[in-house]
Amino acid sequence: MVLLNRRIMPAKARKGLTEAGTRFMMDTVFVLPSTPIKRPDYVSTTRMAGELRASGALFVDGVKKGTTRKLGESAKGVYQPDKYGGIRIVPMSHEACVVFNAPYATTQHESFPNKSQPGAGTGYMREKLYGNGKTYIAIVARAVRL
Repeated sequence: MVLLNRRIMPAKARKGLTEAGTRFMMDTVFVLPSTPIKRPDYVSTTRMAGELRASGALFVDGVKKGTTRKLGESAKGVYQPDKYGGIRIVPMSHEACVVFNAPYATTQHESFPNKSQPGAGTGYMREKLYGNGKTYIAIVARAVRL
């Protein structure tokens, strides 16, 4: 039972959370409403259009498991987080955390500034969690099944 509780089930939980978190992260980028990628007449000397989309990262139990770095057009991923910045993970529990780390991510999620990409903007994460939550849970459940 010790082997089951301390090695097998945690490994299965992490595998399922990685699969579900990756699916959620990709859904935020490719399914409408999608993560904003650019604005009309975008001009900046400090970052390329798509840095918000390229700032996505998945952490499972505090370990980085995936990114959206290559999905932001010509973005360089300057806001890609290097380490987990969430709350302490309680022993014998597991967590998947998807973040979009650009400093303006919340503004883009909560309000709808003009976008040059139709369908991008408000609710790019929320809509996926509400609409696909059962799917993500089922992915984890399949992974932990013995």
